[in-house]
Amino acid sequence: MMIKRKLVLGAAALAMAGLLPALGQAMTASNTRITNTVTVNYADAAGTAQTALEASVQISVNLVPSAPLVVFPANQDFTAENTSYNLTYIITATANGPDTYVLGTVDTRNNMDDDAAATTPSVTLGATSIASPASAGQNTLVVPFDGNDSDSAVNGIQVGDTIVIDPTGVAEVAVVTAIDESNGPLGNTVTITVADPLVNSFAYGIMIGERQEVTQVITTDSVTAGVTGTHSLITTVSSQTDNGIFIEQTTATVLTVRRPGLTVNKYVRNVTTPVSGADAITLSGNTWYASGVSGNPADVMEYLIVVSNSDPDAGNATGIVIVDPIPQFTTFVSGTVSLDATGTGTFVSQGDDVDSGSAAEFDASGNGVLYVYAGLGGDDSEPGVGNGEGGVLAAGESSRVVFRVTID
Repeated sequence: MMIKRKLVLGAAALAMAGLLPALGQAMTASNTRITNTVTVNYADAAGTAQTALEASVQISVNLVPSAPLVVFPANQDFTAENTSYNLTYIITATANGPDTYVLGTVDTRNNMDDDAAATTPSVTLGATSIASPASAGQNTLVVPFDGNDSDSAVNGIQVGDTIVIDPTGVAEVAVVTAIDESNGPLGNTVTITVADPLVNSFAYGIMIGERQEVTQVITTDSVTAGVTGTHSLITTVSSQTDNGIFIEQTTATVLTVRRPGLTVNKYVRNVTTPVSGADAITLSGNTWYASGVSGNPADVMEYLIVVSNSDPDAGNATGIVIVDPIPQFTTFVSGTVSLDATGTGTFVSQGDDVDSGSAAEFDASGNGVLYVYAGLGGDDSEPGVGNGEGGVLAAGESSRVVFRVTID
């Protein structure tokens, strides 16, 4: 008898739907050959025994599809926009023979431009049943012969496979190290050897299912507004033999997509003749202004650049490269570049020679261009001016750069 069941295990949502054999139910493996032989004994009129007559008929056991057991992937926080990620599913067969299982995913998105793109991987899992009781301590399992003794496998199970004995019960996991099919054609059984002695004893008819990890590639879309959005994924794993038999995820796997929320502001102060301006910012005892600052020829002016990823929900900003052409009528002052890489409040002096191993370099052609590789881990080590690698700013961090010029 087949009954409909649903099972949920923990936050990873091992969920079940469709048809599944009753838990603990014994079932003969598919492809098992069952031979029935009748013998007729008789004598002649004088009572002399005659040679007995025999007749045989053979049947083969059908595959009974069953929803597999699945451990669905956990939530991912965070993921980036328009980026591919691998989600891992652990799938265990509960059918009485080999079947192929296909994954299909539906996305309920929030604040995303479009659904995530999901591949539809499939996996073929072997399965069989115990033909002779197995005792704890032994490392062999006797299972029905599948009619093929030349494939080094039995019902899709082969050496190296991970199997689960009694998957809907005690669920003992074992690794197959050998398969002996020599007794198959005559004795109708095959011996599976596993790596470690059995912990439990198993009765005749207990199911054995193969277990595999299956990778699904999910590609996120773009956040519609702000810095965060979500893809909520519900995946169904269906039997290819009968797609009406399936397991459906009951708790969605949520991918939280975060994008950077960078802002940039620039300030200046007159070092030679301090003057006040508007929209002040004070750091390390010095004050810069967003506007209203003036100076005389030969005055030293100091610029402050603030690149912020201040939104606490933002994703990492990577490869941050500040490109600042030196304004006409000014001259860059070498040796004045300092960087507070992640907003700790400590400015570190940076060399401005090309490929010097610092986080800044100056292109002296024309009026000059300053490159600063801001964020954590930025440096100018890639050969060639302007080819350095920008660093990383996590949510809530900012990079601050100061450098000086003189008014011509």
